[in-house]
Order: sequence, then structure tokens, then C-alpha cells
Amino acid sequence: MMKDKLERFVRDNREDFDVFEPRADLWKDLEKGLGHKERPLWQRPLGSGFSTSRRMVWQIAASIALIVGLGGFWYFNHQYGVTEQPDVVAFNPTYARTVQQYTRLIEDKRGELKTVTENNPALYQQFASDFDRLEKTYQSLKQELPKTPNQEMMIQAMVENLKTQIDLLNQQLMIIQRIKQQSNETNKIPV
Repeated sequence: MMKDKLERFVRDNREDFDVFEPRADLWKDLEKGLGHKERPLWQRPLGSGFSTSRRMVWQIAASIALIVGLGGFWYFNHQYGVTEQPDVVAFNPTYARTVQQYTRLIEDKRGELKTVTENNPALYQQFASDFDRLEKTYQSLKQELPKTPNQEMMIQAMVENLKTQIDLLNQQLMIIQRIKQQSNETNKIPV
């Protein structure tokens, strides 16, 4: 309806529109009024000013947001062990840090045990079999975690299992230290 009125108005007044013809040099004047092309930022002389566009501001804001996001991910991953123990973090973030600390401690103790028993592989195998039983129990608890209704109790059982693993490793290291002390004492006694 509005379109019809506009078309009718243009048709009725067509002669009035054609009365005013533009000057021949109008386009040249318009080009002069536009000025020269703006040079890229790196080609401008120093101190000529810096105008930031909205797009550039958004790019900077997005970069900052990305850096903050990655930093937060890194922090929480190292703080709570998200990628190491994702099940525990999902069910109970407060225990996640404890589980992560115990897991790291177990890895350290196990590495220490391995280096100390390099000369006696049979002893290491015996110790490893004891430790593997506890590790299998921990893995079964971990698999049951999503299925169990009382997840807090299951996580506490997992933490207790980790504590038991640490105690076992400490006892094994103490046994090795005693064996080394006894062998050193027997070597010192003259025969």
C-alpha cells in the first residue's frame, strides 16, 4: 500500500524531478571532498595519532579473555587435578585436591622405591605385587564411583586406599633402609 503511493507520487511528479540536472563537474568535486586514502598504520609517521577501531578493541578483549580462560584452566587443573582425577573432581571437588596430592606422593615414593631396589629386582617384584593389589582395589573403587549412591563415602574409601598405599610404600622403603644398614654393618665388622 505504501509502495503504491510512492510509485504513484513519483509517476505524477516525474517532470519535476527531471528539471534539476546535476552539474558536469559534480563528481570531480565529490572526489576532492573525500580526500586522500588513509595510509595503513605502519606507513604513518610517528606521532600522527592512533585511532582504534571497534574491531580492534574487540580483538584485544577477546585475546585477554582467552588468556584469562587458559590461565584459569591451568590453575584449576594444577590446583584440583582435573585431568588427573576427573571423576573425583566431578563428584566432590573438595576431595580432588587431597586425591591429587596423595597420587603425586605415591608416584614419588614408587619412583624412589624403584631406584633404591635397582640392585635387587626380586625384592622390587615382591613389593610391587603387594602394591598392585592395593592399586587394583583403588581402580575398582574408582570404577564404582559413578554408580554408587553414596559417592562421598566412596571417595573417602578411595582416599583411605591411597593413604594405605603411601603407608605401604613408606614401610617398604624403611625395610630397604634396614637391609642396607645391616649390609653396611656386616661389611664394617672385621672377620
